[in-house]
Amino acid sequence: MGEGSELARIEMRVWGIIGAAFAGLFAVWLLFFPDLVKDFAWVVEPRLAQVFIGAGYVFRTAFFLNVAIWPSWERFRWIFWGNLAFTGTLLLATFWHADKIRWGTVIGHAWLILYVTEPAVMIYFAIGRRLRSAPSPNAVPMRLGFVRYLILEAAVLATFGALLVINPEFAGRRWPWELNPLDARIIAAWFWGWAVWTGTMAFARDWMEIRAAAALNILNGVALLAASLASFPLFQSPRTGGYLVTLAAMTGLMALFSWRQEQTRAALVAVGPAPETSLDPSLDPGPG
Repeated sequence: MGEGSELARIEMRVWGIIGAAFAGLFAVWLLFFPDLVKDFAWVVEPRLAQVFIGAGYVFRTAFFLNVAIWPSWERFRWIFWGNLAFTGTLLLATFWHADKIRWGTVIGHAWLILYVTEPAVMIYFAIGRRLRSAPSPNAVPMRLGFVRYLILEAAVLATFGALLVINPEFAGRRWPWELNPLDARIIAAWFWGWAVWTGTMAFARDWMEIRAAAALNILNGVALLAASLASFPLFQSPRTGGYLVTLAAMTGLMALFSWRQEQTRAALVAVGPAPETSLDPSLDPGPG
C-alpha cells in the first residue's frame, strides 16, 4: 500500500510539473509576446482576448505548481468538476472551430493533447480507486504499463469520437474515406464506446476481470484491419496508410500487453496464490 501511495504521489508530481510548464508558457506567451501570438495554437485576437486568456493561465500555472509541491489528491478534490467543465469547454471550442487551429504546428497538436490528457489523468486520480473492485485472492495484478496504455487509448479514441460528432465536416476532410455527417456520427459510437470501455478497463485490479474485454478489443481491431485490407482498392486518400498503421499499432499493442499479462498469470499460477493483490509496481520491470 505504501509503495502504491508513493507511486501515486510521483505521478501527481509529474502531472503538476508538466501542467505548470505549459500553463506558464501560455501565460508568458500571450501576456508578454503579442507579436508572436500568430504562432500560437490559433491566432488570438484582439489584444484584450490575449490578456484575458494569458491572465487565466497565471492561475493555471499556480494550480499545477501546487500539485507538484503537494501531490495529494485530497488537497485538490475541489477542482475536479470545475476542471472537467474547463477542459471540456476548451475541447468543445477546439473541435467546433477545428479549421482555425494551426494543425501544421507542434503547438497546435500540443494544445489538443494537453486537453485530452488532463481530464483522463484527473479522472484516474480522482475516482480510480473507487471504481476498482476488490480483487479475488488469486487475482492477477495489472501491469502498470498496460494501465497507462489503456488510459492513452481511451483518450485517443475519445478525441476522434468527439471530432466525428462535433465537427464531422472537418473530420471528413481528414478521413481515409468520404464521410457524410450521419455516417461520421454513427461511426463515432464505436470510438466513444471503446474509449469508455478501455477507460473502465484501466481501473481493474485483476487481469482476469478484463481478459475477455481485451480479447474483444483485439478482435475488433483485427476485423477492421481485415475488412480494410480486403477493400484496399476502394481507398483513394493519402491518409490510408496512416489509418491502417495506427489501427495495426493499437491492435498490436493490446495483443502485446495481453500476452505480458498472461505471462504474469502463468508465473503466479506456478508459485501459487499471490499474498498481495493490489496494483504492485514491482511486477512491472519495464515500460510495457
